[in-house]
Amino acid sequence: MFIKRGSSKRQASRALVEERRPRLINLRLLGWLIVAAGAVAAANWAAEKMAQPDILPLRSVQVDGKFIHITPARIRAVMMPFADQGFVYVDTEAVRREIESLPWVKRAGVYRVWPDTLRVTVTEQQAVARWQGGGLVNPAGELFAPSPASYPQDLPLFQGPEAMQGTMVRRYREMQRILAPLHFSVARLEMDPRHAWRLALDNGMVLVLGHQEESHERLLRFVHSYNGVLAARAGRIEQIDLRYTNGFAVRWKPAGEVVKEMNNV
Repeated sequence: MFIKRGSSKRQASRALVEERRPRLINLRLLGWLIVAAGAVAAANWAAEKMAQPDILPLRSVQVDGKFIHITPARIRAVMMPFADQGFVYVDTEAVRREIESLPWVKRAGVYRVWPDTLRVTVTEQQAVARWQGGGLVNPAGELFAPSPASYPQDLPLFQGPEAMQGTMVRRYREMQRILAPLHFSVARLEMDPRHAWRLALDNGMVLVLGHQEESHERLLRFVHSYNGVLAARAGRIEQIDLRYTNGFAVRWKPAGEVVKEMNNV
């Protein structure tokens, strides 16, 4: 058999190249891995440095909201323990929970503002009424418990079953609208376990309305009848029972109590 020498040399050279090529590829991949690892390490180092409180400290707090019972200064005081955490690592959720633990705070939001500020938005609680067992009722029918010394003046008193505050808020607002033409307000609203209603007006007069289904129409009947039948003797009225189909029953104040009231005028 005849073999060309040149062909053997080319085959040997090709085999040598093929042996070396995987090594070059592996070395190249290793180089990229080293570069990537270095970049990640550098990024982590930079992040750690930037997160240090002395590198990016918290320098200011911006507090937004309409304040009546709390002050921005009180909000800032609650946030002071978080000041040394720095801009990056400050726990905004923990700050929010701490602010919302204040009795007159309903809701709070905490946001970072680059490069050194925390922005806080605060929504105060609003009180609709006092609750019989203590605390105040907000417009959503939720109870909250600030210091009694901070209670607003002239709030009505709600007395009723537990967990019925929301229903009582809705009925109270409805009654206030119905009574508005007479310039009366509800001073006390009672709901018994059978969902029967009774209320005291701000002039001391008590109205017995009975069950929910009829109470709306009965209060309307009182308003329509008041000026023509009751207004002239309103000072003598103690209670009006409206649980009658075609009228109402009036309980008059004792004579001595009427005289006492007249002497106080």
